[in-house]
Amino acid sequence: MPSVVIPAHNEAAVIERTLRGVLAGGVPDLEIVVVVNACTDRTAEIARGIDDSIRVIETDTPGKTNALNLGEAGITSFPRMFLDGDIELRPDAVRHLFDALDDEKTIVSPRPGFDLSGLSFAMRLFYRAQRFNAYFGDGAPNGSGCFVVGEHGRARWADFPEIIADDGYVQGHFRPSERFTVNASEAIVKPPKTIDAMITVRSRVRRGKYELERRFPELMKNHVARGGGIFKQMIVRPWEWPAMLVYGYVRIAERLIAKRQIASGETGWGRDETGRVTE
Repeated sequence: MPSVVIPAHNEAAVIERTLRGVLAGGVPDLEIVVVVNACTDRTAEIARGIDDSIRVIETDTPGKTNALNLGEAGITSFPRMFLDGDIELRPDAVRHLFDALDDEKTIVSPRPGFDLSGLSFAMRLFYRAQRFNAYFGDGAPNGSGCFVVGEHGRARWADFPEIIADDGYVQGHFRPSERFTVNASEAIVKPPKTIDAMITVRSRVRRGKYELERRFPELMKNHVARGGGIFKQMIVRPWEWPAMLVYGYVRIAERLIAKRQIASGETGWGRDETGRVTE
C-alpha cells in the first residue's frame, strides 16, 4: 500500500487542489497523511473535508522537517511520496510515479510545469532564462516539490534533520544515476509572481545550500551541478540577453542576501505568498 506525506503550513488557499490532484491518480489503498504545522488558518479543516481516507495530524511546532517526521511516524507503507502542500499533480501523476520506481530508478520526481499566469514581465524573463537550467526537470528532486522513494531508498537516512534544504539533504543520499524525472507525470508549480518575491525565496534556498555544505559536506559529492553553463548557453543568443540580465540579477542578489542573513543569525523561512493566491 503506497503512502503520501504532505507537510502544510497555512495552505488553506491551495490544499484542496493539492489533495484533489493526489486523489485523481486513482491509486487504490493510498495512505495520505497531511501534517498541519503551526497553522493559523483553515488548512486542517479543509483537508479533513476532502475525503475520509485523508488523515490529518496537527502540531503547534513549526518547521517542515518536523512535519515530515510526524507524518512518517505513523505509517510503514511503501513506496512513499513526499509532496509540498502547494503543489498540484496532474491526473495519473501519482500512479506514474509509483510505477516508475525499480532497482535502477531509486528516487523519482514528476516533471515540473511552471504556471506563468499572472507573473510580472521581469518574472517571465527570469523563467525564460531558467529554461537553460537542467536542474528543473532532470533527476530527482528537481524543483517539482515532489519526490518518491521505495523502502530501500528511504532507509538511507533516519529522521529528517532540522534543516532548510530538505530536498538537498535527500538528494545527497542518491547517486545522479539513481535519480530520475518521470516525464509522464507532471506537477504544476505556481512560482512567485514578482522579482522581489523570487529573491526572498531564492535567498532561503541559497541559505539552505550553505547550511547543507556546512553540516553535511559528505553529501555534497552527489550534488553534481546540473545548472552549470546557463550563461554560456545564453551569451551566444543575443535575443536572450534581457532574460540573462534578470536571471543574473536574481542569482547575485540571493547570494548577497543569504550571506547577510547568515551573518545576522536570521532564521526566517522566506516564504512566498504571491504564488498561493487563488485566481
